[in-house]
Amino acid sequence: MTPPRVLAIGAHPDDAEFFAGGALAGFAAQGAEVGIVVCTDGARGGATGGEALAGRRRAEAERAATTLGIRAPVFLGHADGSLVADDALRRDLVREIRRERPDLVLLHDPTTLWTPLGETVHLGHSDHRAAGQATLDAVYPRLLLASFYPDLVDEGFAPWLVRELWLFDTARPDHFVPIADTSERKRRALACHESQHVPGLLAAASAIESAFSCGAGHEAFRRLRLV
Repeated sequence: MTPPRVLAIGAHPDDAEFFAGGALAGFAAQGAEVGIVVCTDGARGGATGGEALAGRRRAEAERAATTLGIRAPVFLGHADGSLVADDALRRDLVREIRRERPDLVLLHDPTTLWTPLGETVHLGHSDHRAAGQATLDAVYPRLLLASFYPDLVDEGFAPWLVRELWLFDTARPDHFVPIADTSERKRRALACHESQHVPGLLAAASAIESAFSCGAGHEAFRRLRLV
């Protein structure tokens, strides 16, 4: 059954599309409300970096979301390359999850140091691990209790219970989503990230999709049912 509300939380402006774009497009096509939260400003994701790149990547991410058929991303604006799972990030994530009230949250697996790709590996990113850990810490126990960040409750962000988590960017998947019907939409969304060397981005996404026994044409997740 399609969850009514889905939220993906990525470290950088292209992470949700890269690891879960096919699944997100599929949820949207099935009638779910789908959103993305981006933890960093993306300002180091290029040869030069800086404020201009951050603005460009924000615009790219907005175009990618439109391509997937989902809402425009929310940008938390933490420094790219320096993300830490601290209370500032946890509070931001609690606010956005309480705002969106999703049934399903997709997030980075914080345990991923690398992902095997045949005879080579894809190294994990420190920002990915920080975003994943902070999201887990936000979902439990902070999301559930009004005693955490009572000012958010005063602003109307009431406690919320997420029913399920899908961890992407994982080396230990146990849940595989076929994306044959949405793969072209995912590729077009990734192509919106023109600052990120699109051919390399597409090739890396294909390699990740083909890394596990399910073969190509699937996205891989580690599924955690909470209720």
